Amino acid sequence: MKTLFHLIIILSLFIHCGPQKTEWQGTIEEVNGVTVVKNPKEPMYGELILDLEEDLCIGREDEENYQFYRANALAVDSEDNIYVADAGNSRIQKFNKNGNYILTIGRKGQGPGEFELPTDLEIADTTGHVYVVDRNDMYVLGGRRIQIFSGSGEYLKGFALEHSISQFFLDTDGCIFSVYSLHDEEGRKTKIVKLNSEGKLIKEYAEFSDYKSVQGKSGEASGSFIAVHAYTPGLLMTAIDEQTFAYAHNLRYEIFVIDNNCNVISKIQVDEKPQSISRGEKDHIIGQLEAHLSGRGYKWPKRVIEEACDFPSSRPFFREIINDDLQRLYLWRVNSVFDKSEEQVFDMFSKDGYFIHQIRMGFLPELIKNGHLYDIDEDEDTGEVFIRRYKIKN
Repeated sequence: MKTLFHLIIILSLFIHCGPQKTEWQGTIEEVNGVTVVKNPKEPMYGELILDLEEDLCIGREDEENYQFYRANALAVDSEDNIYVADAGNSRIQKFNKNGNYILTIGRKGQGPGEFELPTDLEIADTTGHVYVVDRNDMYVLGGRRIQIFSGSGEYLKGFALEHSISQFFLDTDGCIFSVYSLHDEEGRKTKIVKLNSEGKLIKEYAEFSDYKSVQGKSGEASGSFIAVHAYTPGLLMTAIDEQTFAYAHNLRYEIFVIDNNCNVISKIQVDEKPQSISRGEKDHIIGQLEAHLSGRGYKWPKRVIEEACDFPSSRPFFREIINDDLQRLYLWRVNSVFDKSEEQVFDMFSKDGYFIHQIRMGFLPELIKNGHLYDIDEDEDTGEVFIRRYKIKN
């Protein structure tokens, strides 16, 4: 079980503690109608203080409705009800703000209203409808679909997706903004897409190549090999609100803010130089992959593993973007593979794009909303899964 922690800061996150004497040292300019916010390397107010107290824990072994297996996503609606994508049990569990079980959405299966492996979910603010991404082999177009339910668990509709999605967000019209993944014999490409309320493509935007596949042979077996590791680049996205979204490719410290027509409104930049990846870091990652493959009975040549790693020229800056309900952005930094600290580092930006704080904490929050952090926590000793909510006391 994770312990509670206190983070020492200079300034409170959620309350105003008097006039600030520090002045922002960045610049703002207009370039072709786009506002470009250029931040210095150091945050405006230094490290941020969070005083957290766990005020809710959902999960226990003596009641089936509170038992989670491979829970991998959660959402909170306007009444602070909590929805958990309980992937291993092929269901969505709904609890009230006090952690009391309300209902189960879906069951195992491949039909309408059933799940094989629910991997992500979102709540539409305007309707309260629950959107669930499900991996379902019955749907041959990419193997994924979205199903939509009412807040009371009634199945409304579903549709297949042409390609896999790793993140998705909703606008006020029910359109879906997502990072779309396309896999082929050359590797994976990702792009930002806008889909209509039936899952049909409206617009493609910002395509990137993230990693490649190589041909290899292990004994008598041969085939394509893809290696995803700590320094694999990727396209990341979040929703600032239901009309505004942010995305970034993590090899550049530049965040693009777009409206719901995919028009760039602003760019947020930080004056930080990329860090090259050392030979020692590469050897460390290759060694980890060799050990992993060996444990599964594969003996891929080291040169094939290194080629499949397709190391970028520099270390990615961050590995995920999340937001809170005050339109602030949090970028989860990529640590060195030699860093043994359990602390996670986040760069925090105001809704205007100012780099205002750096935060250190012991976990990656799934969600930040209404002065709370939400986390999915698995006990390493027992395998039990808990949904924890932390109140931000300051």
